[in-house]
Amino acid sequence: MIPLKHQGNIINNESLSQPPKRYTRRKFIGVGLLGTLGLTGGYFAIDNALQKDNKSRQKLIRPNYIPTPNKWPNNEVTVAWLGHASFLINFFGTRILIDPALNSHIGITPIGDLTIGPSRYIAPALSSDEVGPIDLVLVSHAHTDHFDYPTLRKLQSPNTFVVTAKNTLPLWNGMKFQSIEEIHWQESKSLAGVTVKAIEGQHWGARIPWKKGMEANSLLLSKNGINIFFGADTGYTKLIQQQLSGVSIDLAIMGIGAYSPKSFETRHATPEQAWKMAEEISAKWIIPMHWGSFNLSREPMEEPIARFRQVASGQIEKVAIQETGVTWTLPR
Repeated sequence: MIPLKHQGNIINNESLSQPPKRYTRRKFIGVGLLGTLGLTGGYFAIDNALQKDNKSRQKLIRPNYIPTPNKWPNNEVTVAWLGHASFLINFFGTRILIDPALNSHIGITPIGDLTIGPSRYIAPALSSDEVGPIDLVLVSHAHTDHFDYPTLRKLQSPNTFVVTAKNTLPLWNGMKFQSIEEIHWQESKSLAGVTVKAIEGQHWGARIPWKKGMEANSLLLSKNGINIFFGADTGYTKLIQQQLSGVSIDLAIMGIGAYSPKSFETRHATPEQAWKMAEEISAKWIIPMHWGSFNLSREPMEEPIARFRQVASGQIEKVAIQETGVTWTLPR
């Protein structure tokens, strides 16, 4: 596997979206502090953005692989990692987009789609215009690396259902979808032929500090006897194993980054903990995510996948995707 820093080709990220003009440290903190505290990395995301954003804005790594969803069959389960926590899935003909953040930056949007916050290190495998028609959008929680306003606004469609976490419905005001429904732990919704169940992990969902009622979900997706577990953001917890007891998990998508400093581990599992949780639910296949796209914490960008490969070394064949843009089909 090619190291992340050498993957793909360097491109100007202005081709993805128009980022804001240069902003001073004072302006960034004054305008963006409260909103950016809702990010995975909180203070560290702000600090990393201030120190590195101007440099990284000039270069963006192009993925080596680009999905072609228009060619995917409707009688298979096909999964593509678009980067960070964003996944495009054709689930036996139901087209699902999870936690879409497909722009050059994540963060607050004080004016329209102008985004103030960390920039990407690797481009999304597809843009909002390239994912094609979507039947179901799933957003696990309201942190801005999972709930990206510019991306979601571009995805608006009267043919698309949305599932969002408890007490986040007001964030969708003004957006036009077929329906937007909240779901909380142990609740299920059947939409577009897929059953979506909210699973309690160990994370929090407040977009801004005082909105403590906003929750965060892990998700179980089921159709035609196949079950996909999307871990979203979670620290290590036995709760997931307890809730999925008796459920055959065909694919587990697990976050492996944003665990440093040590205090972050309570809400973001280490690579070893992510592997352990996947093993505890007896997942047949595993995809590591939430690494390599944004610098939201203190661990080096390539460390999560290196540690994950190490812990999985005896069963590396179970790891379905290891690089942004790769497409994988569930074996029959």
